[in-house]
Amino acid sequence: MSYSPYAPPRNDPGPYGGGHYAQYPYQALGWKTTVTMVGIAATVALAAAQTGASLAFPDVLKHPVPENLGIILALGLLSLVAGGIGILTWIFFLVWMHQAAKNVRAFGQTGLEYTPGWCVGWWFIPLMSLWKPFDAMREIWKASDPESVGPGAQREWRASPVPATMGLWWGVYILNGVVGIVIALSHLDLSGGKATVAVGPENFVSHGLYAIAGVLIIMVMRQLAQRQSAAAERLTSGGAQAGPPAGPGAYEQPNPYAPQASGANPYT
Repeated sequence: MSYSPYAPPRNDPGPYGGGHYAQYPYQALGWKTTVTMVGIAATVALAAAQTGASLAFPDVLKHPVPENLGIILALGLLSLVAGGIGILTWIFFLVWMHQAAKNVRAFGQTGLEYTPGWCVGWWFIPLMSLWKPFDAMREIWKASDPESVGPGAQREWRASPVPATMGLWWGVYILNGVVGIVIALSHLDLSGGKATVAVGPENFVSHGLYAIAGVLIIMVMRQLAQRQSAAAERLTSGGAQAGPPAGPGAYEQPNPYAPQASGANPYT
């Protein structure tokens, strides 16, 4: 495909001016939502299974003997599977959140604070990760309101309410992190010249909180996927395309790259 020297830039100013935004196509969250939800459920179950197995065989790994080789291999396999699924689940969740952030831009929403990249990046910034990812999720939720998209929008996206489920999810998620650290410190063993962390029944408190947070984020993900589908349907049924307005006419300004009316080309 040849490039037209008279086409406007790919990143055009938004309809309200002041800045540029990328033009993203809308992509349904369907299968990403399903895979991530299954991964969250599996991660919760496998974490509890690991703790249960460690409590059932407390001395197998500390004092390995040939007779316990089968148990040792089973525990190692369980740990490997749990770790692998946990990592993949995090990756899928971040991919899901990144796509959700791109979709609200495909709806034509402007004035957004969190870019798709930073919706992911804030999870890895110390201290900032305590609230920035939650703020990003809140923004995505608000901007996905079907009543705030399209030419017949009934309200501005910032005025969209956020369900209590989202706040509960984040509160339990943070609480689980604090409880996990306290439990780990209480079982920290510095004897023998190396630091080890033992597993105790208290770990099931952390698993319980983790399970509650998992259920809550699954509820949020399902509802958000439904909101975005409804928003896309609203745009489509209204005769609009899911995506930022294109063309100079959408911004009520001339195309600076078009030839002059006299026919002279200022760029030749």
